[in-house]
Amino acid sequence: MSDTDATEVDDLRIDVKYCSWFAIAVSTVIWALTYQLLRAVLTTKSREYCCRILSFWHGAITAFIGINQCFLIDTPFDHPEWRTTNSQRFLMVCSLGYFIHDLGWVLIYDRGSKLMIAHHIYSVFALNRMLHKHYSGAQATCALGSMEISNPMLQSRWFLRSEGYYPSVFYTSVEITFMIVFFLVRIVLGTYFLIVITFQPKNDWDFRILAATIYIMSWMFMINITKYLITKYGLGRKPHDLHSKGT
Repeated sequence: MSDTDATEVDDLRIDVKYCSWFAIAVSTVIWALTYQLLRAVLTTKSREYCCRILSFWHGAITAFIGINQCFLIDTPFDHPEWRTTNSQRFLMVCSLGYFIHDLGWVLIYDRGSKLMIAHHIYSVFALNRMLHKHYSGAQATCALGSMEISNPMLQSRWFLRSEGYYPSVFYTSVEITFMIVFFLVRIVLGTYFLIVITFQPKNDWDFRILAATIYIMSWMFMINITKYLITKYGLGRKPHDLHSKGT
């Protein structure tokens, strides 16, 4: 490669990095403006209500687009060397902007949820790292979509309770469905993919560490869910609600 070609490649990398940061900033602003719009329109609803609407939208969009990345010609976890596509980059930018906005919201209005703060900080760091690697995007978006599939159920459960549908058969059905899906995706499927990622020689160590970290966090959420499940359905006592907005 000539000096001219090398310079052009370096310039291209700088341009891509600049565009990524600009796109992340735009994504964050869009999520923030959408939240403010919801606050202006839904004047009778609380801040948390409006923020959970954003969480529902983010979870639904991310799950729909991300899970599609799991069904490529071949499993993305066998090909971490695949270059990140524009659609994968778009999803990561969209999701990163959401998590930056939601992290700010949680720090201001919901500081009691330390696990959720840690989860959001991890999400911001992990998505930013994967976005600027320019490869393994299929793995990242597939994992992101899979983990977010239970989020709309969690938010629906909260909305039902907020609108006075607790207790009801429908509320209980949504709650149990959320718990089952969370366990199957985050724990059962998550264990399988962690093993694949750990023993896949093509994976970088940073990706393995990121995968192990979110797996540990998933278990921490699962422990909280299990305690709630045992308290409510096992001992007959009135439990505390599951407050974690983005579990």
